[in-house]
Amino acid sequence: MVTKVRQAGVRDVAGGKITGVPRTIMVGYATKYGSTAEIADIIAEELRALGYIVDCVPLQKARSGPEGNDAAVLGSPLYMGKWLAEAREYVSRERVALGKIPVAVFSVGYTFRDQSPPVIQAGCDALSDVTGFIPVRDHAFFPGKVDMEKVSAADRAILSLAKVTPGDFRDEDMVRAYARRLPQILGL
Repeated sequence: MVTKVRQAGVRDVAGGKITGVPRTIMVGYATKYGSTAEIADIIAEELRALGYIVDCVPLQKARSGPEGNDAAVLGSPLYMGKWLAEAREYVSRERVALGKIPVAVFSVGYTFRDQSPPVIQAGCDALSDVTGFIPVRDHAFFPGKVDMEKVSAADRAILSLAKVTPGDFRDEDMVRAYARRLPQILGL
């Protein structure tokens, strides 16, 4: 069974892959120690496997906006209840262009090991600096990785005071499942 996807491509519903002219998706991320970059790479990999053209780019190096893309997926770790400055600045700077395409966001943090409603609500509240600038179709919250060998002395002190347990808490299956739902979420 074949159906059209907005005049730009054809989706094989049984296989879930796009044939014809592929759609483009920007996966932009900010990262401090690399965990969020690795999650963005997994999302990009899954989207590519579905047949999309994906540009996976660190927002701190992004010289241009999302123009030319059919959708964007943006992510950042949460530090002290906020996205990293470079991610917030990108959203602010590119808010007009981002407002013209569907956008989904993801946040990464130690606290998201617990996916309880209060933790997720705190994550949603932390996104006000993003959602105040652009409409967001969906947001996901993924547990991250804490490697005390990689963090700065200041961050190590904060993590120790908060009694954070080091470890890799990322759930690759959770990330991949979310990435596979993104085309539907983004209306592609």
